[in-house]
Amino acid sequence: MLEKKKIFLGFLSILVVVICLGGHSQWQLSKISQNTDDLYRHPFAVSNAAKSINFHLVCMHRHMKDVVLAQSEAEFNNAVAEVALHEQEVLKDFDIIFDRFLGNKSQLNKTYAAFIDWRPIRNEVIELAKLGRNSEAVAITKQKGAQHVASLNVLVEGLVSFAASKAEEFHSHSQQSAENAMVVNLLFTVIALSLVIMFALHIKRSLAQAKKDRSYRSHLIDQNIMLATLDKNAVVKDASSALCRFLGLRKQDIIGKDSHFFDNSDESAQLSEDILASIQTGKEWTGEIKHYDRNGNIKWASSTILPNYDADYQVSEFTNILVSITNKKLSGVDKLTSMLNRRRFDECIVHEMRVAKRNGYNFTLAVLDIDFFKKYNDHYGHPQGDSALQQVSNKIMTYINRPTDYAFRIGGEEFAIIFTNLSKAESQAYLEKVRKGVEAIEIDHQKSDVSPYLTVSIGACVINSESNLDEQQLYIEADKALYMAKESRNSVVVN
Repeated sequence: MLEKKKIFLGFLSILVVVICLGGHSQWQLSKISQNTDDLYRHPFAVSNAAKSINFHLVCMHRHMKDVVLAQSEAEFNNAVAEVALHEQEVLKDFDIIFDRFLGNKSQLNKTYAAFIDWRPIRNEVIELAKLGRNSEAVAITKQKGAQHVASLNVLVEGLVSFAASKAEEFHSHSQQSAENAMVVNLLFTVIALSLVIMFALHIKRSLAQAKKDRSYRSHLIDQNIMLATLDKNAVVKDASSALCRFLGLRKQDIIGKDSHFFDNSDESAQLSEDILASIQTGKEWTGEIKHYDRNGNIKWASSTILPNYDADYQVSEFTNILVSITNKKLSGVDKLTSMLNRRRFDECIVHEMRVAKRNGYNFTLAVLDIDFFKKYNDHYGHPQGDSALQQVSNKIMTYINRPTDYAFRIGGEEFAIIFTNLSKAESQAYLEKVRKGVEAIEIDHQKSDVSPYLTVSIGACVINSESNLDEQQLYIEADKALYMAKESRNSVVVN
């Protein structure tokens, strides 16, 4: 913990210095940028607009001369239009200056008022020229008009001068900011380099300990996490000691061999094929596997298989992570018959109905009841009754051959089977095999009214993927069918 604290403090110190360096640099750059922006937006914009005003004033004055010298109505109208056009441009330039002028507004207002005051003089010249009184118009243009334009030019030049002085001020601020930034950045750089050297020396001393810690963590993972690395064909490349203990095998017994995803049950071949078909496309697989150890003990594990990719994003191998769920499974097993119990039935039916609905499959729930079992117990005794239950359950289990088929003991002499993807007729035929199989065990039952042997009645309900029945409603329907089957006994009724 102390080492971590030292590393953290060293890193934090460097981080603070770097942040300060970066923050100060950013602040100085922002100031320089702002000065540059202000230089462009204010002095330059005002200076350019003022110079543009002077240009348009000269043009307007020249066109006013054209007004009084016009030889035809067309020349006269064209000259008046040119004056109006330049006047609009001047007004636009004044809008820019009003928006961005940083000096005393009274100076700007005076200049603008002077420009507006020129308009009556121009209008008087234009009216005299219209009336043919050109000599009077020329006199006004050369005297009062020229004088007004000259004074207006002086005022505009004042704006240009102010903009130039403001530009110099901004430029001076930018230079000062740049110099300050260089000094402070140099100081922070020296501090940062000193801290980095100290931190590097400390890290060097910590590497050996870190390597030792990693080795210890790897040991803990190896001993406590069931983990395997598989190649693209599911051959084992590496396996943890924890997994070897779970399987009851040694590493040399596993590495280089086909993993079968560590399932060696009767469904192993089909399960392996289904898993490979999924994971070789880059899709993660999650499910359960069943493994029998050398002593015949059954174990279950929750298995997650993750694809690993090469530099070209092609699947190169797989990581298989397993978690033992044996205790959980055993807690859901009926002790007498070793079948799944009622609790597991309640869990499985909800899950399997959802899967069948998603895949568009039919779903069948069958409820089985041993005929006249109370009479059997009363006549033969409870030990013999327990033996009969075990034989019936073993026979039922011989018909559970697909991964999606499940059988349960849900109460005294009552059993349930759930399966998918069979029609009503196919379900009827399948359950008839179960019924005949139980009777074929030939367990003597002298108190039965329908057969000299122990028999079962079966009621079932088949729903399609569009059905809105939930698991409770489905059980009620199957129970109704069972009630009908028990009217004649040793029969199958499928709704």
